[in-house]
Amino acid sequence: MADYFPILHGRAGEFDAIDQIPDELAPHLLPIFDVAATTHGPIHDARTFSRRAQDTLPRDMTIAVDAHHLPDPATGLRRPLPDIAEDLHQWGNPMLPVAHPHDSPARLADIRDAAALHGHGAVLRLDPTDDDAETRAHHLLSAIDLHAEHTVLLLDAAHLRSEHDLTRAEPLVRKHLSWTHRHPWKAVVVAAGAMPRSIAHLPPNTPTPLRRFDLDLWQRLHDHHVRFADYGIAHPRPATGGWGPPPNLRYTDHDVWWTYRAAARDDNGNSAIHDLCRTLVAADHWPTLGRHFSWGDEQIALRATRHATPGTARHWLAWGTSHHLAHVANHLGLPGAPPAR
Repeated sequence: MADYFPILHGRAGEFDAIDQIPDELAPHLLPIFDVAATTHGPIHDARTFSRRAQDTLPRDMTIAVDAHHLPDPATGLRRPLPDIAEDLHQWGNPMLPVAHPHDSPARLADIRDAAALHGHGAVLRLDPTDDDAETRAHHLLSAIDLHAEHTVLLLDAAHLRSEHDLTRAEPLVRKHLSWTHRHPWKAVVVAAGAMPRSIAHLPPNTPTPLRRFDLDLWQRLHDHHVRFADYGIAHPRPATGGWGPPPNLRYTDHDVWWTYRAAARDDNGNSAIHDLCRTLVAADHWPTLGRHFSWGDEQIALRATRHATPGTARHWLAWGTSHHLAHVANHLGLPGAPPAR
């Protein structure tokens, strides 16, 4: 079973980062993809997700797929999760479907069928503020026809915005961890996210730290031997689209993210990313290995010396996510992670 469960929104940049994971590290990560809904409809969104997965997932990499945000199709016989499950099975990528306590009977049937097709179990995603989480977990297991030993239990504290949120979440998660030990779960995972939805309010052209409250929560609960999950460098809720942002980078350090942003695009489009990258590689939090720490760091170093085009929001997300995955793998001491910073 994997040791790190990054929760990603299935955006192209995140898939680009997953594509660059070293082969030795890949078996120790199990990405959980929240399939984002768009105005194009659930079948189209499922097809887009499958296409990105086919183009980028490392061979044999196991992932979990959460279609909770996709609405039920208004017409037709096709449904998004079965479509994704069939595609991944055909391409040889093992999948765990994700179940929620309030999923409809039709959705639970989709999850049960997807789990049976792939034979790797499922993920139960529970809210630690729910006093009835243990009862709901048992109902879900019955509905999807699985036992605890075949199932990953994910306690998702969602967005932690402050020390107050962190202090509130810790005892709630601890309360539920007390009953998880009574069952032979495949893994127990604690997740949270702390990145704000937007960094537009932060000062431009100045590296600004944002505390990683998600890491703080896991460290406070580490005595329970739970596995780690976070939302990478993104807000827990999937993005809803909109205009592309000015050049920006979100760069993971020990207990903070360093955020870099330009005030706006200038007459040269996204060229400000070169200046942001040059500032980053000169900072104390640039790793000792420099460009060799991750694929994302290599891309940042190339832009710092203006040896590559500035890219777009997709690329900035990819570079930051790549570095984040390598940084967390290093912190957890996973095989295939880059050496200590």
